Amino acid sequence: MNFLIMGAGSIGSVVGGLLHLGGHNVFLVGKGEHIKAIKERNLEIHGLWGDFLIEDIKATDSVSEVLESNFNPEWIILSVKSYDTEKALEDLSSALNQAKGILSLQNGLGNIEAIEKAAPGKAVGGRVIFGARTPEPGIVEVTVCADDVLLGKVYDGPAEVPLVCEAFAKAKIPCRHEEKIVSYIWDKVLYNVCLNALATTLKTNYGSIGGNEETWKIIEGLTFEFYNVARLEKVRLISPTPEDYLERLRNQLLPPTKNHRSSMQEDIEMGRKTEIESLNGRVWSLGRKHGIETPFNEALTRIIRFLEKNHQVS
Repeated sequence: MNFLIMGAGSIGSVVGGLLHLGGHNVFLVGKGEHIKAIKERNLEIHGLWGDFLIEDIKATDSVSEVLESNFNPEWIILSVKSYDTEKALEDLSSALNQAKGILSLQNGLGNIEAIEKAAPGKAVGGRVIFGARTPEPGIVEVTVCADDVLLGKVYDGPAEVPLVCEAFAKAKIPCRHEEKIVSYIWDKVLYNVCLNALATTLKTNYGSIGGNEETWKIIEGLTFEFYNVARLEKVRLISPTPEDYLERLRNQLLPPTKNHRSSMQEDIEMGRKTEIESLNGRVWSLGRKHGIETPFNEALTRIIRFLEKNHQVS
């Protein structure tokens, strides 16, 4: 298969590199010193899934280079930040028609909707729950893996998604097909909605806010608002009720990540834009769409916006 990885950061490089090693034709599109290092010295993958040297993988910082080459992407994988989704799809517009499907391996809500709008009938949702980092340019490390990558078509997406799952699995990327992919995407977003912005605001880890009765009340408020919005959006969540989810969060989801600090906090400290608009901001936006108040999500969105501006995000 031919895979175009749009947004070859840590996650995109792991996926693209292992697919290349698995015998597929891969083109990485990224930016900065990381892509430069891959072009000059190959790509290294380390961590939980093993140590690999990925040689002769195509990589560029120019979308036009891909489009002007003889590379014909069958599957486009988006791993850009959620705020770059529409721009990425616009840059790839001439390649969307020939592609079999466009996969979102991203955080937040709104990405699969943007794909469906740009390429009707080709949207594939993905839930990624492994973590990776880039300790230095050209080297990525898989640091944590809580479950398989899940892929599933959305709307009237391509029927060949199980074949992509098989390709992932054979390339040593734990993956399985999931028909209820939207529910799993929303489930991951709920976890981030409850923890990311709150931990960033308080400059602490997840365990601290999960173990304090004052901050737990905020988490409860965020959860109930999320469930209200999901109901109006006609999305069936993994945990049937907000009470069920809160119990699962406290007893199952939080303990393994109690020492984790939000990547959003790192974004703020580094003066980078965050993905708040596709997380708490999206809940607030959907609440306004349906005429309901979401004060907990609104407040955290406004605070993160303030922090972004205060740290002079460009």
